[in-house]
Amino acid sequence: MIHPTVEAAAHEAQGHPEIINWVQLIAKAAAPSPLSDFLFQWEKVIYSSIVILLITMLSLTVSRGIRLIPGRLQAFFEILISGLDDIVQGVMGPRGRAYTPFVGTLFIYIFVSNLLGLVPMQNSTMAFLSTVAPISVCVFLYVQWIGLTKNGPLGYLHHLCGSPRDIFGWLVAPLMFPLHIMGEFIKPLSLSFRLYGNIMAGHILLAVFMGMGIAMLKPLHLPFGVPLHFPFLFLELLVGVIQAFVFTLLSTIYIAMMLPHEDHAEPQHAQH
Repeated sequence: MIHPTVEAAAHEAQGHPEIINWVQLIAKAAAPSPLSDFLFQWEKVIYSSIVILLITMLSLTVSRGIRLIPGRLQAFFEILISGLDDIVQGVMGPRGRAYTPFVGTLFIYIFVSNLLGLVPMQNSTMAFLSTVAPISVCVFLYVQWIGLTKNGPLGYLHHLCGSPRDIFGWLVAPLMFPLHIMGEFIKPLSLSFRLYGNIMAGHILLAVFMGMGIAMLKPLHLPFGVPLHFPFLFLELLVGVIQAFVFTLLSTIYIAMMLPHEDHAEPQHAQH
């Protein structure tokens, strides 16, 4: 760990400890200047671009070198995509394969972002609410679009009324309609704050223990500290995988709930 990083490894950012990254180091070194302002303002976009570039490069590498006997990288991607497809079809049935690309993209992007946040001098875009919230909004809009296109306008309204099928159901429909509307808007909020809260909490935990490790050796003026945060890296790796899976699974369930009943009822009966 280089000396400037030690000096600012657990600095206060937005009111909480944060491990400094290379974008912030360059911005601090160049301050005050337009470059510094640019880096601080577009830090989230920079790391989002890095994640997209990594996923694109890996995808192109695998797709251009597909073999009948797969190598390690191709085998890993085949297992990953097959596993995601099994999860989606397990929730929605065979017709769920049409939604695997969307759901799989969510998982891979969140998963890679979380992994990037554990690399020294890097950061995770999932630690920014301004990045997580738009992803949740995209899921919300996609789910509503599926509801309108698969059910039709009247079927979509029927779903929001609780899908009444008898007199009692129609009597409580005026009460169920606003509750369902509120529920649809609460879903992206819960997705956003669950993912953001867990990832940000992990980053704060690492920053606190890194700061404690640096403080222990600070009187010796050494360019490093005691790696108290190291055991928590494995915990954060597990949390990153789980949160990517939870976000993906909940998005799949929201899509399944919006589909017409016959789209996902038959596979469930077949499994029973």
